[in-house]
Amino acid sequence: MKNVTKILTAAVLCAALFASTQRINALGGNAALWPGDEANIAAFPAQVNNHSFLQFSGVGNDTDGTTGAASLLIQNDGTAWGFNYGQNDNWVNMNWGNGSMGVQIGMESTTSADAANTDGAEASDISVSWGGIYDFGEFGVHYATTDNGDGDATLGLNWRDDFGFWLFDDTVVSVGDLMADDLAFGGDFFTHMDAGGADVVFGWGVDYNGAAGTASNDGPDDTADTADDVAAVDIYTFKQTATIGVEANMTDWATLRAGYNWSHALACDNGEAGDDSCGNNWSGFAWGLGFNWGGLTADYTVSSGIFQDPIGTITGQSLNAATSSGLTDTSVTLTYSF
Repeated sequence: MKNVTKILTAAVLCAALFASTQRINALGGNAALWPGDEANIAAFPAQVNNHSFLQFSGVGNDTDGTTGAASLLIQNDGTAWGFNYGQNDNWVNMNWGNGSMGVQIGMESTTSADAANTDGAEASDISVSWGGIYDFGEFGVHYATTDNGDGDATLGLNWRDDFGFWLFDDTVVSVGDLMADDLAFGGDFFTHMDAGGADVVFGWGVDYNGAAGTASNDGPDDTADTADDVAAVDIYTFKQTATIGVEANMTDWATLRAGYNWSHALACDNGEAGDDSCGNNWSGFAWGLGFNWGGLTADYTVSSGIFQDPIGTITGQSLNAATSSGLTDTSVTLTYSF
């Protein structure tokens, strides 16, 4: 148990004060690099035993009444019970934990053509996730049926441990579907650094995705945009990745967040006529704010336009139409921890 305890304490004070997927998105998007955050429950269900909260997401931007969500997680006599609403199209989405392991069960029932089952047929899929903590690491196993339970299913796996390498203290590995014909997985070494009033996470890893896809077979004598010109091919990409997340305390009740993701294609194959992207780099920034008023916290996604026109962005009166949406045009997550 010592390795898991070490990983959890690495998340330090900021992770204990703020917890949500919106927070994680502002810090690079990988919840596994912030073990103390409740966003880990989806990948590592045993984390359900470490939290008690009432959370509302989609606040302020749920204009059609379909994007808001609510979660209640309580601890009762050593047992964790979680109830999630507004998650995908599930009519049941519950968590259970006994202190060292956790389980999440989801059941979907829909006939909507714009839902997960896009052909409009009835869908009654299920998902079951299990997580456990052992001396050799923390696991999350995820099984889900797809396509109305007609035999298609996925089996995913997540593993995290304090296995260190070089500058890094911990390791996390994720496999999207162990039963897929084409394997896809990602792995990161990561470490947290105390930078005075800020917590800095540095992750360095790889991402492999081998999947069936399509590529254009247009030639000089072919007619574009015809069915004959597109064929199924085997494609894959192998990338080196890096993630940097910074959470800095501005005051005892406000926190600034910044995240940066980078990847470089080390190898790729998009088919004979595909557009190979080997050697290319991709990168992106994310920004956020967190406010803490005792047990109540609020997580905000911040528009990058604030750096080009800070006053106009904050007031929503920017002279630049591209940055006139104000400080944020994204919904807010409110969490009350108890």
